[in-house]
Amino acid sequence: LLNAFSYRDGLLHADDVDLATLAREVGTPFYCYSATALEERYLRLAEITAPSGTGIAFAVKANSNLAVIALLGRLGAGADVVSEGELRRALAAGVPADRILFSGVGKSVGELSFAIEQGIHQINVESETEFDRILELADQARTTVRIALRINPDVSAGGHDKISTGRKTDKFGIEADHAIELYQRASDHAYVEPVGLAMHIGSQIQ
Repeated sequence: LLNAFSYRDGLLHADDVDLATLAREVGTPFYCYSATALEERYLRLAEITAPSGTGIAFAVKANSNLAVIALLGRLGAGADVVSEGELRRALAAGVPADRILFSGVGKSVGELSFAIEQGIHQINVESETEFDRILELADQARTTVRIALRINPDVSAGGHDKISTGRKTDKFGIEADHAIELYQRASDHAYVEPVGLAMHIGSQIQ
């Protein structure tokens, strides 16, 4: 893969940009991203996943820079957001609503309403309370809402205790046995379309 940052004549460059000159122009500190490197890496990943028909959604919480989100969006990526603010950023960057997924715990009624109003691709449901709330809002909006249920698989992935999210004792997700009932309720609902399952078992897993 392309190495975007290199020294030329003793000066650090990003692609063909002399960073010392850029620093004088914009001041320091600053963030510098290589559009060329981002594009090459995205296209490589897209090529690998294409045969399976798998979509790629960029986690906006990883980098909320509008230019980065817009570049990935133009290349075909969707966006995975965890708040209305991130959802608005993805839309502002030009990511189509039908390529946006809304994850995250503690979504407010206002955030869910906005997501439904925008017609986003999918809402990942984090709890039964959120599930019931979405059914209500879908009834009010009289529009189809695509959902995935976040399952708690009761798996200890080996990360730090405070950032483990997939064990039965953790407060995240829906018990697998109970998810079957909720999936059926969603299937029977006039305006809710269950499309899959979501899972997160922790961060910084070794």
